[in-house]
Order: sequence, then structure tokens, then C-alpha cells
Amino acid sequence: MVADAATQAGREPSEVSVLAATKYTDRQGVMEVINAGITIIGENRVQDARGKLGNRGEADDIRREIPGSEFHMIGHLQSNKANHALKIFDHIDTIDRITIAEALEKRLASDNRILPCTIEIGLTGEESKTGVSRKDLPALFDYVIGDCPHLDLRGFTGMGPLDPDPEAGRPTYRELRKIYEGYMEQVPDRDKFAILSMGMSADYHVAIQEGATLVRIGRALFV
Repeated sequence: MVADAATQAGREPSEVSVLAATKYTDRQGVMEVINAGITIIGENRVQDARGKLGNRGEADDIRREIPGSEFHMIGHLQSNKANHALKIFDHIDTIDRITIAEALEKRLASDNRILPCTIEIGLTGEESKTGVSRKDLPALFDYVIGDCPHLDLRGFTGMGPLDPDPEAGRPTYRELRKIYEGYMEQVPDRDKFAILSMGMSADYHVAIQEGATLVRIGRALFV
């Protein structure tokens, strides 16, 4: 379905990756998704992910059963959960404030580990949505790039408004793409700054039309 949406948008299917948002399934469901060919898995809550995925390198680590998968934190991350998140995830998609970047950097430095991440930008104005504001984005971007050598910034993440009409998200996704393209000029390695994560089950086709390189599919897979 994502490949068809990319083709219809005049893009190569290989330009768009799928992240399976596994909030609505269990560990067995995660394994089935990976076996079906979707190797990027996203979880919203640290405590849920711990039960489904296990800690990196430990006996319950799902990577022991299915190697080659990649686990993303896609929910709001609290600073006091940063250490726990780093035990589970390979990628943090929701850095939205300097304090969380600072907490992650401190732990990563002590472990001598580099962590891929994206900054989450909030553009809809909805209280239920997280993400750094456009006004505060420059300071956060500069902090991650300049003061967090163990955070490997790969791009931006953003969500559309909560609306049943898929077209409602188009202005948000268009604006996010423009922001992403603007910051492309400021990153040390443009080839690595390749993630524009936006679009979910209800509106991924609109997000792909507007330039998404990673879409989150949850309900369409599990409900």
C-alpha cells in the first residue's frame, strides 16, 4: 500500500520506509511483522516496549530471535525514563526539548555510544501533541548538533492534526517539509539527514505526496 502511494505520488517506492507502530499488539505480533518484512518497529511507551522487546543484549532481547530489526521510541520521552529507553531502543524519534537531549547525551557519553535520533516538531497547536515549537526549534537544533556528539541527528518527525479527513494534515506536512529542507543546509552530513517522518495509517498517502521518507503504520496493520 505504501509502495503504491509512492508510485502514485511520482516517487520511487524505495524512497519511503514503513515503521510499524506496535502499540496495539504483543511480542508475538512484533515478531510476525518483522517476519513479514517490516524491520522498523516503533513503540510509544518505555514500559510497554520493555515487555515486548526486552533490553538490548539481555536474555529477553527480541533481537536474539529476529536479528536485523530496528526499534524506535516514537512516544513522548520523559527525562527520568531516558536511561531505561536507551536500554531498549536503537533510535529516539521524539527529541523535543534540550533537557531530554541533555539527559540522553550524558548517558550515551558514559556508555561511549552513538544514538541515531530525530527531532520532533509540533505544528498543529493541539495540546495532546508533543514536539518542539517552531520558535524553539533553532535552539534545540543547535544544541543537538553542537553539544551532543553522541546524538546522531537524522532528520525531523511531525504529526498531523487529529482529524478523520486525511487532507487536514496536508498543510502541516507541507510546512514540515519546508522546515526540513531549510535545515538541510545546516547539517554536517546531508546524506545522513534523510528522515522526514510524518503520516500515519489514516493519511500516510498525503504525507508521502508531501515528501515523507518514513511513515508510521499502526491501526492498518493490527486493528
